[in-house]
Amino acid sequence: MKPLRTLLLSVLLFVGGFGTHEVMHLLVIYAVGGHGSIIVRPWHTGVFDGTIYALHAQPDQPLGIVQQLLVNFLGPALAAVPLAFLLAYVREPVVRLALWANIAILAFYALIEAGDLLLERQFDFDLALLTTPEFNYGVPALIILIAMFVAARQSTEVHVATG
Repeated sequence: MKPLRTLLLSVLLFVGGFGTHEVMHLLVIYAVGGHGSIIVRPWHTGVFDGTIYALHAQPDQPLGIVQQLLVNFLGPALAAVPLAFLLAYVREPVVRLALWANIAILAFYALIEAGDLLLERQFDFDLALLTTPEFNYGVPALIILIAMFVAARQSTEVHVATG
């Protein structure tokens, strides 16, 4: 039962964390002097030749590399802060696993969004994998799967009292 509860809570936190992540992008766009909006954009998948839709914060005008780097990194990093605070106070193992999973997911987004920008604009190298929906949702799904595995292991541990 713990793995299923971990999955459910992780997915619910992911939805909230993803929305917060995009709102934080927009907040940072304004903080660095830009203007922008949150849009729903179509995203073409390569594996199933289909389209999914995703929230996306985008500046109205292109930002300089330093400003855009701040936007790309701080959006998910700031979204992780409330989850980290909750983690400090929560003791329930399932909730802790779901929080850890979502903090790891937001850290993943912070790294790939900043890394992709640097690769493209600083080194003129396009690593297309970083911007595919399969990678952007596949890695978070893998992180949640790992959290479920940990939950399953925790529920089968036996504690023996001695003395």
